[in-house]
Amino acid sequence: MLSLYTIFAVPALFILLSNLFDIFGYHFTLIRRTTTMPEKEIIRAYRINQIMFDLLLFIAAGLIFGWIPALSGITLKIFGVQDILYYLFLQKSLPEHWHWLRWTPFGFIKKILTKTQVIIQALVGVIISIVMLILFSHV
Repeated sequence: MLSLYTIFAVPALFILLSNLFDIFGYHFTLIRRTTTMPEKEIIRAYRINQIMFDLLLFIAAGLIFGWIPALSGITLKIFGVQDILYYLFLQKSLPEHWHWLRWTPFGFIKKILTKTQVIIQALVGVIISIVMLILFSHV
């Protein structure tokens, strides 16, 4: 059984590594691109890479630390915590409208989210993640 410290560290490390990939990946594939490919195609290709990275990160965390801490980390990602951290780490202000979070729980309901809705969604994700760790990590 993992220590309580490790159980809570795994989701935090998951979201930090996912964020690091997003910061460098987005920067190098879009901002510093040297190709003349249309931006939509580049973004689509980058998103596939991002999903594969997160999936491999989830599988690695699950195999090494257990599936509950890994699931807790992916929950943070699904609820948009990583997207908020992206802006905070780059010291940019959060956008007023978030049109790219359509795959999140609130995004399925409302296609374009406001900054407040994204923050509330992320807080809900953090709460779900913590509750999941507390309730199921002892199993």
